[in-house]
Amino acid sequence: MMLVLIYAVLYSQKYDNIWMAGAYIPSDSSSSDFAIDFVTTPPSVYLIEDSLTMGQSNIAISDFGGSLQFYTNGCIIRTKNNTTMEGAEFINLGPGDLSWIQSCGPNGYGFYGVLQGIFVLPFENGISEILHILFDPLPELYYCQNNALLTTRVNTKANLGLGEVVFRDSLLVQGCLQTACANRHANGRDWWILLPDNISNRFYRFLSTPNGLQGPWIQEIENPTVDTVYVWGWNEFSPDGTLLQISDIFNGTAIYDFDRCTGLLSNLRFISAETGINGYGYTATFSPNSRFIYVVHGNSRKIEQFDLHTADLNASRTIVSTWDGFYDYFYPNGPSIETSFTFFQHGPDGKLYNWAGGSRYMHSMDFPNRKGVSCTVRQRAISLPYYKWGANAYYPHYRLGPIDGSSCDTLGINNLPVALFRYDLEDTLNPLQVTFTDVSSYLPTSWHWTFGDGQTSSETNPVHAYTQAGTYEVCLVVSNEFSADTFCRQVQVGTTGVHTLPALPHARVSPNPFGSTLSVQLPALVGVSPEFVLYDLYGRVVKTARLTDFDNHIPASELPAGLYVWQLRWNGEVTQVGKVVKE
Repeated sequence: MMLVLIYAVLYSQKYDNIWMAGAYIPSDSSSSDFAIDFVTTPPSVYLIEDSLTMGQSNIAISDFGGSLQFYTNGCIIRTKNNTTMEGAEFINLGPGDLSWIQSCGPNGYGFYGVLQGIFVLPFENGISEILHILFDPLPELYYCQNNALLTTRVNTKANLGLGEVVFRDSLLVQGCLQTACANRHANGRDWWILLPDNISNRFYRFLSTPNGLQGPWIQEIENPTVDTVYVWGWNEFSPDGTLLQISDIFNGTAIYDFDRCTGLLSNLRFISAETGINGYGYTATFSPNSRFIYVVHGNSRKIEQFDLHTADLNASRTIVSTWDGFYDYFYPNGPSIETSFTFFQHGPDGKLYNWAGGSRYMHSMDFPNRKGVSCTVRQRAISLPYYKWGANAYYPHYRLGPIDGSSCDTLGINNLPVALFRYDLEDTLNPLQVTFTDVSSYLPTSWHWTFGDGQTSSETNPVHAYTQAGTYEVCLVVSNEFSADTFCRQVQVGTTGVHTLPALPHARVSPNPFGSTLSVQLPALVGVSPEFVLYDLYGRVVKTARLTDFDNHIPASELPAGLYVWQLRWNGEVTQVGKVVKE
């Protein structure tokens, strides 16, 4: 019974809940970095009190409940308090003669130059394994710029939860390399790490466990993406763990079957890169349901979808979005930046996000499990505070569980479903119709929706039409043979029309941390009455209050201790976001 309780806690993992980015040009500002936080839907974007230069490979890790744990630009590790972690100033120096002082050393540029160059494997004992590629800018061979795979280990429980580096820059393998990626072992706890060579058909694999790393082992299998500049490549596993894709800027995209028990690859398929006027594309990614693969082609100006369920993969090619020609500018009449397509990231909300070049925008793909253009790419869906070139954060699929009943399912961990959903108002002409998207994890096999109006559904992703406007509490129950889970959230439907937001003054929310009462202060609002909404870390509304002028005191003694996100809203539109901690 104790074992079941322990692993039930693990199934609320939200390690990828917060994405961190910032200006890639060194800034004198104390707040040139920002967070994209998926506690709210849509995600909140807000500045943080740090000016760490963010380059081509950044990562932020939350704890299993979704609160920020630490983040890094590949050179320096910051704590959740935005201070440098003990022992974490200047990682990625490399052991011995592998140092590249131009990058991360005391005389360096201060950011890390490898796309997908760093990722983190958190374990439940507080240990986080950081894997990072060493980059040499002056290689003898142009396609051998990635020269070593290193590991740095962090104890997140040390120093009262601020963490410390246990060791750094330990050499795992040295050579002419692509970039590494990770996939959950079939036992539901450990991680396979796969690293392709870049001059031969060789794959290195390691097994990361709470007690350390094992390997390397070597598999020889054809890799049609070798012998090119792989600092522009991208590797990842499918969300269900059964596939690996290796995407190269010049050669194309290789797709393999993957065995989560043995860590071995098989069944190569290949999508060739386009040549000539159509040119290169930076990346590829899988849909959340692992059926489709999306590839950026056409000099980064189009996204193509391929259906992995078809016999002829290349024949299923469908263009789902083409860059609309919009440019961003550093300043009026200054240098222009194409807001075209670069690197994808999987959102915890079930969407795919794509960094729009070096601009101040991100694109979104709202329904990536749908076939064809119905996947709905929205260009520049999210505005960012700063220009961010080459932004990407590679997250392994943390919410992938064991293969129940397999020969490798040896730890007694079962897939215990965790319920979660989002909702969208797709049809602006029909504001009472709501599309619900299930983003639950850990293999549910049945779904039960209650829409708050007496109606129910057993579909996975239902579309529901309400008869009148209002706010409804919608609940989803997901289950499988092992367990069931329920998630509820309030859904507001029936808002129509176009309006202009007033220039609302900012609220001052205090104290932080707070106790039995939360104070929200506003100056005179001249008749405008905004709404204050408080969320817990599961995205559930726990407090709402209609604000008046000056001081507003919100009772909160019944709330449990922890981190909360607040929003200031006017007519349902978010105008300000912040975080507070309950003691």
